[in-house]
This record gives sequence, C-alpha cells and structure tokens, in this order.
Amino acid sequence: MQAVILVGGLGTRLRPLTYDIPKALVPLRNKPFMGYTLDFLRDGGIEGVVLSLGYLPDPIQRYIDEREDLDGFSVEYAVEERPLGTAGGIKNAARYLEGGPVVVLNGDVLTGMDLRKAIELHRSTGALATITLTSVEDPTAYGLVEVDHDMMVRRFIEKPSPDEVTTNLINAGVYVLEPEVLGMIPSGREVSIEREIFPRLQERGQLYAHVSSSYWKDIGTPRSYLAASHDVLSGAVGAGEDFEYMDVHGSTAIGKNVRILPPVSIAEGCEIAAGATVGGRSSLGRGCRVGEGAVVEGSILLDGAVVEAGAVVRGSIVGPGARIGENAIVRGLSVLGARCVVGEGNVLDQGIRINPGVVLQPRSVSF
Repeated sequence: MQAVILVGGLGTRLRPLTYDIPKALVPLRNKPFMGYTLDFLRDGGIEGVVLSLGYLPDPIQRYIDEREDLDGFSVEYAVEERPLGTAGGIKNAARYLEGGPVVVLNGDVLTGMDLRKAIELHRSTGALATITLTSVEDPTAYGLVEVDHDMMVRRFIEKPSPDEVTTNLINAGVYVLEPEVLGMIPSGREVSIEREIFPRLQERGQLYAHVSSSYWKDIGTPRSYLAASHDVLSGAVGAGEDFEYMDVHGSTAIGKNVRILPPVSIAEGCEIAAGATVGGRSSLGRGCRVGEGAVVEGSILLDGAVVEAGAVVRGSIVGPGARIGENAIVRGLSVLGARCVVGEGNVLDQGIRINPGVVLQPRSVSF
C-alpha cells in the first residue's frame, strides 16, 4: 500500500521559522519532523510514499535523498505549481499511485496511533473512505465529527460554541481512501477534502471513522510545536529502542560547573560555557553555543543559535543562526526567526515573534 503526505502548505502559523524551513523539516529532538512521519508510515506497513509538495520543496527532497535507510521504500514527488488544497494535493499525486487503497496523512500530524488497525477497519467496513478521529479537551477550538454506533460519520460541526458541542472527536488528519474517492476530486483547482469531498461521502453513507486514543499532536503552531518537542524529549512518542533521556553528542564542548538536566538533546559541535544550565526538555541543534552562566530551559534552539553570557531562554523557540545577547531574556513562547539578533539586555515575552534577520538594539524592548 502507498501513502500520500500533504506537505505543500506555507506553514503560516509557524512563522517566522517557516520563512526559511518548511514545516515538514522543523526538528524534534534534532530529527526533522519528516523523519517521524516516514517512520510512522513504514511501521504501519506502507511500502512507498508520494510527497505532495508546494512551498520550499527543494530542502525536503534533499533530506529524503540524503537518507540512507530507505532501501525498498519508494518516494515520489508531486510538486504543485500553485496551491491546490488538501484534496487537490491528493489529486496531483494520483499519477504516482498504483491503484488500490491509499493512506493520506496531513504533513503536520505527530501521532503514535496504530496505522495497521485503521487500515484493517477500513477494509472491514467496505467504506470508500475512513477518517481517523482523536479526542480533545477543548472541542470548541476544532471542527468536530459525529459518528453513530457503527462508526459511520453522521455530520461535521465546524468550530462549535460551547452549547453546540455534542462530541469531543476531531479529525486527526489520517485517512484511508479508495481509488473512487480520487475520481471525485476535480483536477486543476484548489479543493478541500474536509469541506468538499468528505461531506459528499457522508451524505452517501460511505464515510466511516476510526477512533484512536493514542498520542496525537498537530505541530502547526509554536505552542503545539514546543509541546511536541517536550513530549518527544520525554519519550512519550517516537521513542525507539536506543532512546536516551541524556542525548548529548560526544563532540559537545562542556565547561566547568555546567548543569545539563534531562531530558535533553544536544547535537554535534555545540559549546556550553562554564556555569551554564541547559535542559528541562530542551534541544540544541548543531553548532549551538551557550555562554557563561546562561540558562536554556524548555526550549528549542535550531542549528547555529547563540545564547551569550548571562542570557536566559525559557519556553521559547530560537531559529537557526539567531543570536541572543548578554543578559537578554527570551521567554513566554517567544519565536525568533533565522539570523535575527536580540541585543544585550532586551526582554522578550508573551509570544513575541521576531522575523528573520531583524536586529534589536541593546535594551530596546522590555515586557
């Protein structure tokens, strides 16, 4: 069986990170997110994948080409000339499919569900499409999916008010589709599978659901991306047999009186100066530098990020090559774009986002 991964979106919710990095390649525990997606599909018995690409396709193709463990697993690329939506992206990938059922996966879903069970359920019902559902604590933030006792989809409820909530089940972004569904999708225009195709199948009684209680996270916002990073570092999802809470590359240069607190992931070529503290569910990409007495906690530092002496980074995301000056504070889910500079003594908080290349002069911002 083959799969289609929808990775053509702009990743606007994750900006400024995604100005330079496609969402599919943002790292979790210093492994590109696409790696977890491919592992999920291969563990589910999928034999090959078509990547439906649009925005920044070249880095994704380079990542696939550099992997040496994909022997026997086919990868094809369907690049959109213009945005085609979720269904349009599937249609654009159809020329690479060999017939038979196909698994479709949204490119921003991290899950520990058993894909084989979803495929088995699909085959047992004879449905044209099976949609995987997961439960959430706050249903009002999502579109909901009602099912009957046979797991046939009854109706969709788009972001209900509290008094309209009848279920806490939402679309988990994993589907199993028969070839007939692909035939229902118009060619050459933007088409939403959630708004145009699934409602038609539901009306015809040909859309079923598989409910999974396994781990699930949409990594598409800074808050959910950081939460997913914490979960991966803690081993809640994606942990292989060689998983370690103290994942520190042997090339890391560590000064005196440094505190490294698990769970943590530190990639090759990093430097941590004397008296610094790193950990508490943090990951440092290749070549990161943490200065004397600096603190990095609960955060993601991408390749080449620099935290200078006395600076503090808590619960935030620092893009590749960004620099945080001496005694600056970056906290509260702040997101720094690639190569930006936060000058000495600045205080960033409350989810502030700094675009790539922006330079904040010393002591110019304080929350």
